[in-house]
Amino acid sequence: MWSEGGIQIAVLGLGTLRKMAPQRLLVAVGLPLGLLISLLSPAWTGYDEFTHFARVVDMAHGNLEPGSEPEGTGSVIPVAHRDATAQIILDHQAGRAPWTVTSIRGLLGHRPDGRVVFIDTRPTSASTPVAYLPAALGSLLPVALDAPGIVVLWAGRVASLLAYLALAWWAIRSAAAFRWSLTAAALVPLNLALAASVSPDGFTVAAVLMAVSLWTRVEADETISVPSLVLPMLLLALAKPPYFLILGLFPLSAGLDWSRMRVRAALIAGGALAVGLANTLARSSENYQAATTTMIRQIEYQPSVQRDRLLGDLPGFVWATVDTWISEYRFYVQGWFRQLGFWEADLPSVVPWLLAGLVLVSLLALDGDDLRSFRGARRGLMGGGVGLLLMAIYAASYVYFTDLSDYGHVGLQMARYSAPLAILAFVSWTPRILGPVADSIVGRVGRRWAVAAVAGVPMVAVGASVVTWLWTGANTPLG
Repeated sequence: MWSEGGIQIAVLGLGTLRKMAPQRLLVAVGLPLGLLISLLSPAWTGYDEFTHFARVVDMAHGNLEPGSEPEGTGSVIPVAHRDATAQIILDHQAGRAPWTVTSIRGLLGHRPDGRVVFIDTRPTSASTPVAYLPAALGSLLPVALDAPGIVVLWAGRVASLLAYLALAWWAIRSAAAFRWSLTAAALVPLNLALAASVSPDGFTVAAVLMAVSLWTRVEADETISVPSLVLPMLLLALAKPPYFLILGLFPLSAGLDWSRMRVRAALIAGGALAVGLANTLARSSENYQAATTTMIRQIEYQPSVQRDRLLGDLPGFVWATVDTWISEYRFYVQGWFRQLGFWEADLPSVVPWLLAGLVLVSLLALDGDDLRSFRGARRGLMGGGVGLLLMAIYAASYVYFTDLSDYGHVGLQMARYSAPLAILAFVSWTPRILGPVADSIVGRVGRRWAVAAVAGVPMVAVGASVVTWLWTGANTPLG
């Protein structure tokens, strides 16, 4: 049982949480958890992380795009970095947890010695150098000093995390509505893991948060300077496609309720949409090779054939995406809370559902007024837009991640690809009837408990992953 002093400390802590601004809670929770992920997540076991790492190392050497080499299109990096990735696999096969003394010593022993190797980084060409810039800047010094690959990786991860938190902090602080929803979306464990890895995905999530924050300000008819309109939209246009389509919110806002500020935002968003579309088309390639699917089985890469199959059976594709989302949604929920890279946390499968429900109830209370005021055509069109964007992601997955004539593997990466849409899905898909239920619950337990839940859910999920990484080293496909 708790002592009286312990209870008083807990009450004081909850009182502090209740008064804490959402952007401060983001930093208070996201920074330590993000650093744990950055430094303790097994090396190169983030999603496709070694391929992204090779691109970042190449950028740190001054090459913004994968180059044409005798072996093909890709990046040239030190042999030691490739050899270090084998150490993680050997450790797992030997039954060692990732961060034993033997494992760390082995990783630090792989230092560049002048030998180089070609790495196929075509999978990274879908994203612009902008999405890799934080990791590349963080890697400049260790790359220049010929540091071991693990040190370069840590530096890139930490720099990516800090950039993510800075952009998310700005988004939450400047938002005119849904500030707690933005905070919870930024702290979704999978989003936080993407931000704390060498990947363009974390930057993309942050760009989505910035765009949604800007949209709330436009909806509130605030006076916003042109640079403040251009920067978030341009960052999203240059992030990982097809998330730039979210910029369609701004023309929608102007069409439903005309004002000078809304029209200005819509025009700028239209330009950014054009940039995003042109960038996507320019980077689409018949020579692109997906990295992840080849870990499961070898595929015969044929995007033109897959596009023809998809366009020839659009009703079947639409039905397949809806069916896949419904039938596989339970796997996505697990992925958002347990699958922080290739390592899967040892949590009972019911726990992610409980955590998701807890966050939902908390946000219904914390952002209840904003949710109640967001209704009608705006809400319906946003909800439909999220559904269409998910279909676009499913289509890209079908074209680039499978060679099957049916829609097998179409949802392979959907947990990761749908995570950036968490904020929009919550705002537009949450049943309004749940509002009074949440008010009743919070009326009994207090608002501070809702804030504590937003902070506590990612702590539980990331904590379970840390335990897995440090002690068990289990549940990974690398073996």
